[in-house]
Amino acid sequence: MSRLFSGSDETDRTSTDRGQLVLVSGAVVVVALLTIVLVHAQLGYAVTDAAPPVDDVAAATDDAVEAATADVAGRYSWAARESAVADFRSQLDPSLTRIEHAHTGSGGVSLSTNNSVAAGWALRNCPESTYRDFGQCVADDGVVVQERAGETAIVAALVDVRIGTPQSETDLTFVFRPE
Repeated sequence: MSRLFSGSDETDRTSTDRGQLVLVSGAVVVVALLTIVLVHAQLGYAVTDAAPPVDDVAAATDDAVEAATADVAGRYSWAARESAVADFRSQLDPSLTRIEHAHTGSGGVSLSTNNSVAAGWALRNCPESTYRDFGQCVADDGVVVQERAGETAIVAALVDVRIGTPQSETDLTFVFRPE
């Protein structure tokens, strides 16, 4: 009787199956590790997503107040101070909106003038001197104006700055005094 030895075929088949199993297991491990790396990178990005620097927002707002003041200076009498403030605000508000839009991302920036703080500031800090011909200060819509030689002068703008991120919120009020 002759017998065929088939043991080598079974051994080859088992080795091939085992090799394929090792390759599939390796692919599963690689996919799992890749997923973990991607999740870690995304979480790391969210955590390091910082709020816009307060100094940058303040500097841009100060520049906007200076520019708006330059357009109003010397153009209005004291009796027309409400028109002066309206003109100032028409110049300032679009700039504040641009600053807000420039600092979007994980949070944002909100800017608005603060009339109640402006009124208190005007009472305590209105420039005066016996050698100057300055009149009273008045707060109007967050803008402090003063009579100087019969004209309306922009003395200060008080702006609330709110900077928010998913992790924190910062509220500040700045006094911007044009030069």
